Amino acid sequence: MDEVKKHRRPSVQVYASLSQRALAMIVDLVVVTAPLSVISYLVSGAWRGDWITVGVEIFYWVIIPVLTGGYTIGKWMAGIRIEMRKGTDPGILCMVLRYGVVPFFYVISFGGLLLVSIGMMMIRPDRKSLHDVIANTVVVKDSVPKYVQQHTKVSA
Repeated sequence: MDEVKKHRRPSVQVYASLSQRALAMIVDLVVVTAPLSVISYLVSGAWRGDWITVGVEIFYWVIIPVLTGGYTIGKWMAGIRIEMRKGTDPGILCMVLRYGVVPFFYVISFGGLLLVSIGMMMIRPDRKSLHDVIANTVVVKDSVPKYVQQHTKVSA
């Protein structure tokens, strides 16, 4: 069972398109980040910085993809997922790199590295951005339809 969970990648990996990744990010921002910013403002008077909402965001962006095999709500809705380059589910360290460390550099470069990252997704055949390269992850189209049971056996 663990073998099926860890290696879902089909024989030919199909990378998520830019539009799928953008849709997933927009959904995640609308469903999670924007409401948490409003709650933070109502609780602490600042749009960011309330420890509870920051903790929820860290849980959402770092822990949820580890627990769900590479999905956030937006990625699930867009039919894409994060996986390690070798096809396994993402671990905690790569998610900390992907959503914590690298975006910090996007901010301190005043968005310059974010533009480089978007450009990388546009020209690379595997559509990896800067945070994917550093975290050794890739975003792929979901290889197993949700309505198909993975553990069924056909008897003769």
